[in-house]
Amino acid sequence: MKKHLLVFLLITATSIVPSIASSALTQDPSLQWRTLTTPHFEIHYHQGEEKIAQEVANISERVHKTLSKTINWEPESRTQVVVTDRFDISNGTAYVIPRNWMNLIVTPPDSFSSLGDYSNWLELLIIHEYTHVLHLDKAHGLPKNLRNIFGRFLFLFPNLMQPPWIIEGLGTYFETDYAHHTGRGQNSYYRMLMRLEVESGVKPLSQINQPLVSWPMNTSRYLYGVYFMNFIRDVYGEEKIQELVENYSDNLVPFTINNNSISTLGKPLDPLWEEFIQYLDKEFQPEINNIKAQILTEKEQLTSSGYFTTSPSIATNGDVYFIEKNMQDEPRLMVFKKGEKEARTVTKSHGNHLDIHFDAGILVTELNNVRNTNLFYDLHHIDPVSGKKTRITRGKRYLYANWSPDGQKIIAVQNTLGEHALHLLNKKGELEKILWQGTDKTVLGPPDWSPTSDELVISVWRPDSQWNLEIFNITDQSWKRLTQSENIETTPRYTADGQNILYSADYDGVFNIQKLNIATGNITTLTNVMGGAFYPAASSNTDELYYISASSKGFDLSRHISSTTRTATVNNSPPAAAENKTVEEKKPLTSYNVISEYDPIPLILPTGWFPYLYTTEERTDLGILTWGSDPINRHNYTVNVAYDTKNKWFVGRVDYLYDRWDPSLKFSLDKQAVTYVDNNNVVERYRNLDRYTFEAMWPIFTYEQQWLFHAGIVYEEESDKDIQSNFGRLPDRKNDIVGIALSYNSTYRLPDSISPNFGRQVRGVVENSDLLESYNRGQIYTVDWREFIDLPGLHVMGARGVIGYGTDRPGYFRLGGTEETSVPPHPQVAAFAATQRIFGQREYPLRGYPTGRSDLRGRRMILADLDWRFPIIRLERGLMAPPIGIHQFHGKLFYTMGEVWNKESDFKSLRRGAGAEFNAELTAGYWIPVNMRLGFARGFDEGGEDGRGGVGGAGLGPKPQPFAK
Repeated sequence: MKKHLLVFLLITATSIVPSIASSALTQDPSLQWRTLTTPHFEIHYHQGEEKIAQEVANISERVHKTLSKTINWEPESRTQVVVTDRFDISNGTAYVIPRNWMNLIVTPPDSFSSLGDYSNWLELLIIHEYTHVLHLDKAHGLPKNLRNIFGRFLFLFPNLMQPPWIIEGLGTYFETDYAHHTGRGQNSYYRMLMRLEVESGVKPLSQINQPLVSWPMNTSRYLYGVYFMNFIRDVYGEEKIQELVENYSDNLVPFTINNNSISTLGKPLDPLWEEFIQYLDKEFQPEINNIKAQILTEKEQLTSSGYFTTSPSIATNGDVYFIEKNMQDEPRLMVFKKGEKEARTVTKSHGNHLDIHFDAGILVTELNNVRNTNLFYDLHHIDPVSGKKTRITRGKRYLYANWSPDGQKIIAVQNTLGEHALHLLNKKGELEKILWQGTDKTVLGPPDWSPTSDELVISVWRPDSQWNLEIFNITDQSWKRLTQSENIETTPRYTADGQNILYSADYDGVFNIQKLNIATGNITTLTNVMGGAFYPAASSNTDELYYISASSKGFDLSRHISSTTRTATVNNSPPAAAENKTVEEKKPLTSYNVISEYDPIPLILPTGWFPYLYTTEERTDLGILTWGSDPINRHNYTVNVAYDTKNKWFVGRVDYLYDRWDPSLKFSLDKQAVTYVDNNNVVERYRNLDRYTFEAMWPIFTYEQQWLFHAGIVYEEESDKDIQSNFGRLPDRKNDIVGIALSYNSTYRLPDSISPNFGRQVRGVVENSDLLESYNRGQIYTVDWREFIDLPGLHVMGARGVIGYGTDRPGYFRLGGTEETSVPPHPQVAAFAATQRIFGQREYPLRGYPTGRSDLRGRRMILADLDWRFPIIRLERGLMAPPIGIHQFHGKLFYTMGEVWNKESDFKSLRRGAGAEFNAELTAGYWIPVNMRLGFARGFDEGGEDGRGGVGGAGLGPKPQPFAK
């Protein structure tokens, strides 16, 4: 009966689950990809992006023509470019392993963004990312020659072995057009961030070398990097920037940054950093003094969490709502009730923009996974009293939305293929009318509805004028421009009487709150702040003004008290970039006609290999690792082959993932030599273990939860390899497992934390060894449940329970040791799908007890862990050479219980253990995360009385990410 039940479940699951969700892990399977080939690029794009692909081709070739000369490098092969419209965020990435590659997201940035100062979004993006490609790919001398042997091996890319602030600083420097005032190297947003850094104290080089959680987090690498390049240009000459790149490109010894600095600039980086601090002080101190001289705005800072507090909205009764993202707690919608001094939590929300109507409720736009792989904004309704949140659109890509004055309609800004539109919706989120559709890359910011219901005010980016305020007439669908300046004007809102518009603009180089009188056109500056003032929100009686204020800790909600207002100084002329396009930019687009269906096969061949050495008391593995994937990740594989020089045999593993259709498919081959020890920890024998796994996966991903359904077959062959005792030979065994599994994950680790903060990870597995010929017989049922509970002060309580139950003669469960051989569900399930071992997993840690004990092997198993995780200190400091950074230290106290047995009568009591861990989160080579553990675990029962089973080890953290915007 059990055999037939499992077969039925397997067939039913494989036939039903595909109808529930598309299964791809990385790309929407509904997309049809094509490739446009140019002399220096292969541009991969999906349907709807034909016009964009031609523009990307023209810009890329134009950028290559100039940038390759500047950096003095021509790649040996075409750069792979993936153009995608499947994300409602603005970003791009670039990497050079396994081949030169750029990923371009076509969604343009909004005005309240460090990226918002651009004349052509795709051009700025391509310049930045292609700078990375040329810079990181560049090599000559011995590194270049060794690539002919090892291929694209990590340490043969000298410029990759530098702190990220140098790499991102160069990309941000070249993205900046200083003559036409575009790009982050000169814009007011970055000047604001650096001005606040100077006022509060410039970070030391030992901190900037590391990935940061401290504000402004990893923006620091772009911010400090580009201003350091400005410093080199202004003090030592622009040619020295090129020399820094050139002189390091033949360096075979990694991380010798100081040698390059000495040879190019005459001194190591540490004294250069002191010069850089003096440069920043000279650049910003007059600006700081000038702001202070005008009398700073008096304000009441209502929050102190910093980071990303945003989008205030005031109800008619005076309650102030806002979104708080403090990096220590779940993002949440908060409210200051009228007259109260402490904010209350309404509900959790990772929203981008909110609007409140006293009768209709709260509208929030939030990112959501759509068909697993697409990341789109949708509308959610929140009841301000109960906090109940209801999603009212799915996959509609509404970036911002506002209620009409009567609460019966919604105006929403929609995004598709980099073009924006205005949609009129009913209160349920259903489309009633498209009021306006952009066709020339016009970008809309958050709209605000006039009190008279007939107009909208919006910050609008147009190619000929960039960011200005405009009024949209809902009746005749016409636009009227209110401002015409070279500055950025953002987040406008009507005053309650409809006579004025409040907004933020950088007229004097600092973002302040402005008030524009619609009738006269007069503009008054209401604030004078050191950082910046954004998102103005006025109460209905106009006596109270709230806004988001920037400080050296991030963004907080402030209430305006009083200040001396002044007339704004506005340069009413188009931006220089809009009037000064180059001759190349003015040329008609070249039509590239070499277009073909996307073919991943030529792009998956391995391009390099990695040698490694792994040694323990029992083995010494000398091996190689190679890998490959195509640009849109249909094929992913790793191959690991090693020779155990101590025992004279080969071991290895091959993993392959095909990720295109329904379902995603995984195959793995694992050939290992398993060590068996007796109860005295003496090696008894080595046995061959060859495992072949075929697995199908169906994911169902949301923004906050991930489900993975698995169905698979495992075939194992086991035989004695080397017998070290007098126990004699064990029989050869062949085992087959057919199984299904369901994984669930809702955990989340915030950037400021030491562990997953909250949520749960659950996996249930059903396996059967009776369907095919197998030594092992029967069924195995396993449930693995992990729970994380967020405690105050970044402390976390963790709990885990595992139950394994086998019938007849299954493969034994094995307890012992400290290493986690079973990979749990991961916050980024897709990233681990290729390496997760789901079926045939029998080994689980029981800390305080050694691995391999015969009395810790059995048909049934139970395991329970409880731990308390606590922070010790965050340092964020590191050495220049050797490039070792210390991010933070944290600890763990744990108590564990577990046992195995074969029959119900065999179970006596759980074996107990306890211990402590000291964890160090380090950074190797400036950007590779390494987790070090040191601790002790003691078992209190048989097999653990001697205190063996101590905890110690190291491991890589999450895979380093490509260099991004």
